Amino acid sequence: MKRGYLYTVLFMVILSAVFTFALAASYEGFKPAINLNAALQQERAVLDAFGLDQGLSNEEASQKYDEVIREGEIAGLTVPVYEEDGQVMGYALPIEGAGLWGTIRGYLGINARLDEATGLVFTEQNETPGLGGRIDEPQFKEQFRGLPIAQGDAIRYGQNQGVQLDAVTGATQTSSAILRILNSALDDFFAGEGN
Repeated sequence: MKRGYLYTVLFMVILSAVFTFALAASYEGFKPAINLNAALQQERAVLDAFGLDQGLSNEEASQKYDEVIREGEIAGLTVPVYEEDGQVMGYALPIEGAGLWGTIRGYLGINARLDEATGLVFTEQNETPGLGGRIDEPQFKEQFRGLPIAQGDAIRYGQNQGVQLDAVTGATQTSSAILRILNSALDDFFAGEGN
């Protein structure tokens, strides 16, 4: 028995509706877990900006975050603040800007004296895997720990007050974008700090 075009179209519409409903229902069912994982990713990123997320389980990281991180204000910005025993140890400055293929977001940890970076972490980047995507590798990010910063002094590749900062080989535009994003965030931060 041969079926006509109407049967085929009707079958495709019904099948599409069933799968669309199933996908929407699954998303709604998993939404709390998705939101919890997104919050945990942000918490771990902030801890990593201060060098505090060294081999912690998800539960330990969440507990550590609740113990030592609070929201605070500096230079007109609301930022995560790292405190121990009531003393401010540092600030997680949000960074955001255009990379080669999309927006790059993350945090630059800064010590309480505002003269040294404590770490760099990316929460979002869409750079080319194997090239620009290497900005997310520990080898690249670790070189920002202990990097001297100061108002009016731009971060650049090469020697920075005794610290060697290397770009990602083969990813010139992404490497340049990182410097542009960091220097812009620091300029805005120090400008707000002076007011």
